Amino acid sequence: MEITQCGPDEWADLVDIFSEMERYHHPQAVIAAEQMAKYLKDRVFPAHSGTEIYKGMSEGRIIAFACVTILYPVPRYSGQMFIKELFVSENYRRKGFGHQMMGFIAQRAQEKSCSRLDWLSVREDSAAQSFYASLGAKVVEEVNYHRLDQHFLAQLATGSKQE
Repeated sequence: MEITQCGPDEWADLVDIFSEMERYHHPQAVIAAEQMAKYLKDRVFPAHSGTEIYKGMSEGRIIAFACVTILYPVPRYSGQMFIKELFVSENYRRKGFGHQMMGFIAQRAQEKSCSRLDWLSVREDSAAQSFYASLGAKVVEEVNYHRLDQHFLAQLATGSKQE
């Protein structure tokens, strides 16, 4: 597999694999290619998104991708590379491509002076847990991951309080 960083105009090339990823995570969702294309072009690929997209190619097609960003501050004047998404197309799983993507991401993190590489995973996905453990990754249990969903985000942003 050949792995490269996507350029700003390559968003259309990733519509199919991003759509596959959406169907994987949300099997009941209806994914429209036009909406996915607009999302990638307007939100994911612009420089202001702070996201780097890496694609893995095999036999002339994109079979994997990863989206990463670098977060600051981090101790020792470094950065923390965060993987928002790592996805390998269904027909290519368990063939070493995920490991290759993670190795590429680790190299990029070192090139960018990051002292940490972090990501989230679904606890109940035993295959993912085994894969990440095989890389030497540890589960960070001393922090809590918090989220405001759309309703509470809007509420906080407007200053309103739910009774």
